[in-house]
Amino acid sequence: MDSGGFDGYNRGNKEVVSVIYTQDQIRQMIAPIAEKYHLKAVFLFGSYARGDANESSDVDLLVDTTGTSLKSLLSLGALYCDLEAALGKPIDLVTVSTLEQKAQMPSEAQFRETVIRERVNIYDAA
Repeated sequence: MDSGGFDGYNRGNKEVVSVIYTQDQIRQMIAPIAEKYHLKAVFLFGSYARGDANESSDVDLLVDTTGTSLKSLLSLGALYCDLEAALGKPIDLVTVSTLEQKAQMPSEAQFRETVIRERVNIYDAA
């Protein structure tokens, strides 16, 4: 039975593409989804932000969900599935609120600082 969405194993992706996108290509692919979910902003971080992605790189996204209805795990899961399906590659999705919570945990300070340092804005609702 096909659930048509996130299944916990293949992350909803039926076909994973081996391609290296440009930041502009990613921007174009995620913009309709960002608008659909009324995201305030979307940032790249990681290898795509640094410009050293390869064919097997996932796409690391930081999303600002401030003022949206994306509060539950279910709604964030839908966003995750839509973004991953649009990109055809595995993604890592981090919310700004989660990143702020990590600021309170010494063990996560390095991750937070790396994301802040590397982030590249690829969508802004303003």
